[in-house]
Amino acid sequence: MPSRLAAVLVLSLLVAPLMACSTPSAVAGGHLSVVAGESPWGAVARAIGGNEVHVVSILSNPATDPHEYTPTAAVAAEVATADVVIENGLGYDAFLSGLVATGAAHARSVLIAAQVLGVSGPDANPHLWYAIQRVPVMARAIAAAFVAADPAHASTYRENLSTFLTSLQPLDAQITDIAQHHGGAKVAQTERVAGYLLAEAHLDVVSPLGYSLAIESGQEPNAADTETMTKLLTPGQLAAVIFNTQTQSKATDLVQTQAKAASIPLVPVSEIVEPVGASYVAWQGRQLQELSAALARSSS
Repeated sequence: MPSRLAAVLVLSLLVAPLMACSTPSAVAGGHLSVVAGESPWGAVARAIGGNEVHVVSILSNPATDPHEYTPTAAVAAEVATADVVIENGLGYDAFLSGLVATGAAHARSVLIAAQVLGVSGPDANPHLWYAIQRVPVMARAIAAAFVAADPAHASTYRENLSTFLTSLQPLDAQITDIAQHHGGAKVAQTERVAGYLLAEAHLDVVSPLGYSLAIESGQEPNAADTETMTKLLTPGQLAAVIFNTQTQSKATDLVQTQAKAASIPLVPVSEIVEPVGASYVAWQGRQLQELSAALARSSS
């Protein structure tokens, strides 16, 4: 993945945003302008900001490949005039790092999820919004950024944060239920999209890491990884196969065909919130229900 083009300002719960001489638009009387690299973080921001924020999620179209995305002039303008920018990091949205590095029209805070959550390393899984049990950490950082940029509505942001954190509890309960009833079940994944979630549910991902990394980078998996995956896609070997609905290739089509032939439940997941405009909780809750149902079918 592309390397980060420049250092950016990072806000955490303990560090206030660095302020320029100009006045943020929120203080000037408009909605707080927020740009998120991906719709999952945009959905979290929308839940916390409510009616006081205008959120633009750059990657929100299911047909868009984040690794091939090129920002438009309109997107560049949104980033330049934003009060708060939410970047995922780990190279997933390197295009956003580039836009941030070009400067801003006024004071701006930049949150990088990977840094807020303390995730680093060249092989780190960038799909951080699937670390559901750690999303509260990022949510609190977003709320802190909103409060610092728009103190007039601080109470609203704090109340919305509390409501959002409460809304995550059913997701935690679903994860716990899967872990209790299906913990240790062997699953395969075409990509690491839901990797953090599978770990939180104590599922055993036995598919080759190299296979997933190849698919994520738009390459065909090597022969050895393909052979290993093929051997797994036989009756009785797996409880479920998790695949990315946004990626289609000869290899992923073959995995789905082989899984169906072996009567292995398929579980679709996505890198963006689906349907577009849905809440973070509704989206993840539906995916957890599908995962739980698939595992139940496999164990029956």
